[in-house]
Amino acid sequence: MTPSIFARQALSLRKTAIVLIAALILMWFDSKNSEWFNPVRSTSHAAMQPIYELSLLPSYATHWASGSIQSKEALRRENMQLKSQLIHAHAKLQQQDYILAQNARLQGILSTTKPEQFDLNLAQVIGTDTNLLRQIVVLNKGKQDGVQVGQTVIDEDGILGQIINVYPNTSRLLLITDEQQSVAVTVKRTGQRAIVTGQGIPSALSLNYVFKTSDVRVGDELVSSGLGGRIPAGYRVGRIAHIKDEQADNFRSIEVTPAANFIDNAYVLILQDKLLNKNDTAIGQ
Repeated sequence: MTPSIFARQALSLRKTAIVLIAALILMWFDSKNSEWFNPVRSTSHAAMQPIYELSLLPSYATHWASGSIQSKEALRRENMQLKSQLIHAHAKLQQQDYILAQNARLQGILSTTKPEQFDLNLAQVIGTDTNLLRQIVVLNKGKQDGVQVGQTVIDEDGILGQIINVYPNTSRLLLITDEQQSVAVTVKRTGQRAIVTGQGIPSALSLNYVFKTSDVRVGDELVSSGLGGRIPAGYRVGRIAHIKDEQADNFRSIEVTPAANFIDNAYVLILQDKLLNKNDTAIGQ
């Protein structure tokens, strides 16, 4: 005969009651003598440990992922900061190198042998002429500084050119590299005289009126001869770089490398006649 629903319910309640009574008895004994149940308690904790660890795996994974992302972000930020610091350091080094180079150039200019006849007026190149076909630069010294048309301008290495225009606070310098400029020179080794003219470029000059039979060599230094009185004698103009004999005439084609720096020259010296300055001072008084 199949037991009814009520019989199954009574059986389930009976089992539940028995389990509860047994649990209460065990709890009473455990409260009186807990040492009796320590082995059972330890075994149950050991059995539950894997379950605890498995339940904590999502938390561990979340924490690890968050820490990994934060670590990568921190490393990226630190890397960017270090790169920025490195760029700033390189910029400062470049600026320091530029300042050191400028100081060395100024010392070279100011250590130029000061002739007894001239005062040396230090000027700065502040611009170039609007006509790009002319080799002309603008200086920051003018009439108020005693600058006059025709005065010679040099740097620490040689002759740059002559002043062609003077204004109250500025002046225009025509470089010897201009096609319309020429300088009377002497070959330092032999004393032979010739004329150097510009080619319209800052890197080369031409030595003219030199016969094929003349004793000139590559490497010979050319200095100003003072012929004509425009430019004082004894200043370096350039050095012979290339010699070619022309078949059409008796003259040689000679290319000269300028002594002065026409490409990157921030500071120059204006040669001002001492005697003329004294006369101007006396007239002013």
